[in-house]
Parts: sequence; C-alpha cells; structure tokens
Amino acid sequence: MTGTGTFLSGENYSRPLGLAGLAVANYLLLYVANIAVARHLNPADFDDYSVALSIVTVLSTVSTLGLEKYALRCLPVYRERGDWSHARGFWRFSLRTTAGVSLGLWAGLSLLLEMVLYSRHADSHVAILLLVAFLPAITATLFLVEVATAMGEKIQAVVIYRFLLPASFFVLVSMSRLFELPSSAAIVALCYGLSWLISLSAIGFLVRYAMPVEFWHTEPAYLRKKWLRRGAPFLMNSSMLSLMASSGVIILELLFTSETVVGTFAVVAQTGTFIVLLANTINRFYLPLISLYLERQDKVSMRRMARHRMLVIGMLVMLFLTVVFSVGEDILGWFGPGFREGYPALRVIAVGASINALCSDSPYYLQFMKQERVVFLSTAAGLLINLTATAFLSAHAGALGAAYGYALSMGWVFALQRVRAAQHVSRHLAQDGQP
Repeated sequence: MTGTGTFLSGENYSRPLGLAGLAVANYLLLYVANIAVARHLNPADFDDYSVALSIVTVLSTVSTLGLEKYALRCLPVYRERGDWSHARGFWRFSLRTTAGVSLGLWAGLSLLLEMVLYSRHADSHVAILLLVAFLPAITATLFLVEVATAMGEKIQAVVIYRFLLPASFFVLVSMSRLFELPSSAAIVALCYGLSWLISLSAIGFLVRYAMPVEFWHTEPAYLRKKWLRRGAPFLMNSSMLSLMASSGVIILELLFTSETVVGTFAVVAQTGTFIVLLANTINRFYLPLISLYLERQDKVSMRRMARHRMLVIGMLVMLFLTVVFSVGEDILGWFGPGFREGYPALRVIAVGASINALCSDSPYYLQFMKQERVVFLSTAAGLLINLTATAFLSAHAGALGAAYGYALSMGWVFALQRVRAAQHVSRHLAQDGQP
C-alpha cells in the first residue's frame, strides 16, 4: 500500500484524548473570552453579538459547499493511492469555489440582513455586517483545517482552530478594552473577524508544510462534478444541523427583541453544547480512519475503532452531565447574576447535546457508504421538528422552550441515524463473514 502514514495506522489510540484536551483548552479560552464580552457589553449589545455569531455560523456552513467534510473522505484515499494530481486538483478547486461562494453570499446577503434587522433593530445590526465581511476568511480557514486533518496534521490543526483562534479573540478583545475603544457589539465582532484572519495565516502555513513535495510539483487533475456531487450531501446535512443549532437564538431574537432572553440562551447553548464541540474534535481522529478502513475493506479494524470511540465519548458524556447537573447554575453565574435563570434550559440542552455527541459519527459513516438519502431525510425531518417546536415552545416558555426544541430535534435525528448506521454495519460486515 502506498502513501500510508503513521497517522492512519490506527495503533495509537491515545490521540483522541490529546484532542479532547485541546478541545477543553479551547472551550475554556472561548468561555473566558465570552464572559469578558458579556460583562463588557450591555445586554442589548450582547444579544446582537450573539445573533451575529449565529447567522454567520449558518452562512459559513453553506459557503463551504460540504467540500471541507468531503476532504476527510477523499484526501486520505488519494494519499493512500499516491494520487497527488487529484489531491491537488481538489485542493485548488475547493479553495477557489468556496471563495467565490463566500464573496457572493457577502455581496448578496449583506443587504438582505441589513434590511431585515433594520426593520426590527435600527441601531444594532452593524455587528452582523462586519462578521459577514469576514466570511471568505472564515470559509477558507474551515476548509484548510479539514485538509490539514485529512493529511495527518490533526493535533496541529486543532491547536490552530481550537486554541489560536479563541486566544487571538481574547487578546484582541482585551486590547480593545486597554485602548478604551467603544464598548459595542461591532467592536467585538471586528475582534472576532480579525482572529479568523490570524488563524487563516497559521493554517495556510501548516497545510503548505503538511503536503509532500509531490503534491506541489504535480499537474492538478479535476473531477469537479464528482466533488460537488459528493460534497452536496455533507453541505445539506451540515447546513440543516447548523440551522438547528442556531435557530433558538434567531427565533428568540424575533420573539423577544426588547428583552435579555437572547443573550441568556446564547450563554446556555454555548455551555450545554460543549460536549458536541468535544465530540467533533475527537472525530477528527476517527473520520479519516473510517475512510481508510473502508478503502482497505478492513472491517475488523472498523469495529474495534467504533468500540473504542464509544468508550471514549461515553466516559466524557458522563463526566459532562455530572458537572452540568451539579454545578451548572454556578457556572452560568460567572456571566452575571441574571444568567442563572437559564439553568433549567441548560439541563435540557445538555441532554440533547449528549445524544448528539455519542452518535455524531453516524451521519458521516452513512454518507461515506453512500447512504445520503437516509441522512438527508432524517435531518430534514429533524429540522422541521426543530423549527416548529422551537417557535411554538419559545413563544410560551422563552429560553426553556428553545432548549426543548433543540433537545427534541437533535436527540431524534442522531438517535435515528445511529440505529440506521448500526443496521448498515451489521449487514455490511455479515456480507464478508467478518466477526
């Protein structure tokens, strides 16, 4: 076999714990930064900043076209085969295409967002426009992080994405306070955008280092239609999940424009979904392995890896829920006394997020095995449940209603996809008589 590296040998399973440690460090940094932001801004500005983050998160998911997730599938295979011409073609095509889409979204949606928010919040929409302006840099960073991960630089990519990014944000916010800049959502949004530019520079250097000499000296070959077609399911799934995760903040902003419930829910959601961030970071170790084992048809290693992942994530989920249910209210109090009111919503979100974390590899496996229809239909149904339940329950119960909308939809989607993935694995392994 050609092109294999120790990063895909599957023998060193201590790496997920290292990635988990980096995710915890990331979360603590980002948490400290958001505590500083929450205490630095008035409630109205903090609400606006939270809405800006939610909207830009959805836009950045769309602008990648799913190609960043497909990179975790195709690049390990190209490396295994020594097919550097297609690897370079995919890298070049993806960067150019996502950059063009990002610029189009920036140009087309800025005016739309301005008009929509102006009709409801005439003095608090600048933060969104500033963040949308950084969309091309955000998109390029997200893509290159997955490229570096697929090429074996998992730890380094996570250090940049999960450590350098929030650290830069924290430093820039601190400097804005040091130089006594105005305390506004726009200034914080600018700091956040600049932190993405810093991260883009670092991840660009890492990718240049990670690629072998053959990559840079081969003539690129293109499979544009195939790549877009294979990336489309990842795009649709990621976009729907992103909208499901952000819908609570956006819907609450529409329903409670004059209250602080939006900022409270944003803090609750950040706290309660930490386990999802942790699981997604650990998945950066497992997903390239899934791609490689499928290429090799090494089903014994697939089963061993799946058991190991469930053990690691399961222990982390138990620890996370213990912390939330024992000291979650005190944690929310770090943001200010008013945020303690979100504790009931925190417990609900934590349960839904834990199901998400345990089953978060299932949609990737199903899509790697060309079961895109199953993933699309289940996620689309979950999105419908999410939007309907969140809108209805939020109108009656505020942040707690939005939390139930999140937990019900996410729990249903990922539990169903786990069942379908388990059924597919059983049939797939049985075909070759594997134990």
